[in-house]
Amino acid sequence: MTNPSRLLRSRATAALAVVALAATATGVLASAASASHFRASGPDFSVSGDTATWEIVTAWASNDHDTFVGLGNTTDVRAISSYADAPGTGISTGVTLEVISEVESDEPLYAQVVETFQGDLSSLPDGLYELYVEECCRVDDISNSAAEDFSQWVRFSKSGGVYSVAPRLTSPIIYAPLALDGTTTMVSYAAPGAASWSVVSDSNSPFLGSNALPCSTFSGGALEIGAEHCGVGEVWADIYVAGSFWAFKTEIVDAAGRQSVAETLFRVESIPAPYIDRHAWVNGGASAQIWAFAEDVVVTSWAVTCTNIADPTDILTGTGTSMPVTVNGFTAAETYDCIAAATNGAGTGTTGPGDYGDITAPDLALALDFGPGDIYAGNSALLEGSGLDPESAYTLTMYSDPIELYSGITDPSGSFSNEVIIPEEACIPGEHELRLVGFSQDAEVSASQYVEIDENCYVVAVNGQQLQLAATGASPVAVGAGLAGLTLALAGAALMALRGARRASTTTA
Repeated sequence: MTNPSRLLRSRATAALAVVALAATATGVLASAASASHFRASGPDFSVSGDTATWEIVTAWASNDHDTFVGLGNTTDVRAISSYADAPGTGISTGVTLEVISEVESDEPLYAQVVETFQGDLSSLPDGLYELYVEECCRVDDISNSAAEDFSQWVRFSKSGGVYSVAPRLTSPIIYAPLALDGTTTMVSYAAPGAASWSVVSDSNSPFLGSNALPCSTFSGGALEIGAEHCGVGEVWADIYVAGSFWAFKTEIVDAAGRQSVAETLFRVESIPAPYIDRHAWVNGGASAQIWAFAEDVVVTSWAVTCTNIADPTDILTGTGTSMPVTVNGFTAAETYDCIAAATNGAGTGTTGPGDYGDITAPDLALALDFGPGDIYAGNSALLEGSGLDPESAYTLTMYSDPIELYSGITDPSGSFSNEVIIPEEACIPGEHELRLVGFSQDAEVSASQYVEIDENCYVVAVNGQQLQLAATGASPVAVGAGLAGLTLALAGAALMALRGARRASTTTA
């Protein structure tokens, strides 16, 4: 039977790192305009020999694009009589380009598809041609009337077997959006051989999405959006509300009349609305990772604060710019409430107290009911754990030559308590580690005790020090951390002193 006064306990402590909360701001737009992580958009068309390659990058203002209709597997090469013909009115030649790759991705604020078409143009006679594609329903959330069907096209000519292709119009298509905050945002559109190019951008052109962007100017390939460009009746704060999307489309025409078009998607930055999705214990239960998210916004910095419910002065903080955030400092078996804060140029949004639910740091304890001079086999060890995964496995194993002394399953609350008798097969002379292992959030946590056994299976020493193992097979693990090791060492010393006093008393008698 277990004698409580003789239990030597080793307690595993878990740690969690948390991010400090920033002040919450509401009802404001971004404090500074940002334009980063752009890639070129517009059709990228080239001909090598008689092989034509056309890459199209399309973006739309939502990750929820169930209504999106793709560009299809082929596109026709259409004959036109003049570069002045309206786009999409050419006559099919029967020559097609087929899709050779399609890459779709959901970004934080929008979704995009990169499609590459390729085909053989050798059968085309000399003449003028266009490639034209149109797709449906991609920009439902656009605030200006560019929310109609999307189209892109390029024109080229063939003469004496030689192809003349419109150089590509380079413009930004968002990976991270522009933040429109009333301060001037400028976007530059470049065209190779600019001296021979003109930019079509008048407000009556369909290339502005049927209506120009409010509070903007566009000249010489430079688009400026800012409060100072607002016209009569235009109020910046009423137009560019947080979270709204806007589209700008432009066309360039070379000296021969060949056109190329490109579009840029804008989103007014909004304050994040974060939530904590999950956490996981790592490093043997000494640390944990927390994942938090904020849908449809870019987050520049994260902060998480966890407060011990039983001791409000026990506050854990940490920061990061990406997920997960690693958190340190949790007290074993203590329960915490965690709050996440997400910040961008528009302000800071936070979760509320209790939104994620309480998290309890895992706790394992291994107590030995024997000491120096006791017989090893037949004595007991008390195994206890809490804060573990419900109905998950736990084991007690002796190293270095591994011998599993016990295995069990936690109860529905993730706890267990069992007394285990040391078997005869564990009587191996030398120094050994007794390691208790459980799982929390599918990550391993452990607690250890160290014993030395002589050739007659008597206990030579029990303490919290890391000892040299009797044989190879597993590396020793330091017992607990901080207070856990100190508690074990003091308990061992007290136990040996008690045993010495008891034996002295018996001898004197």
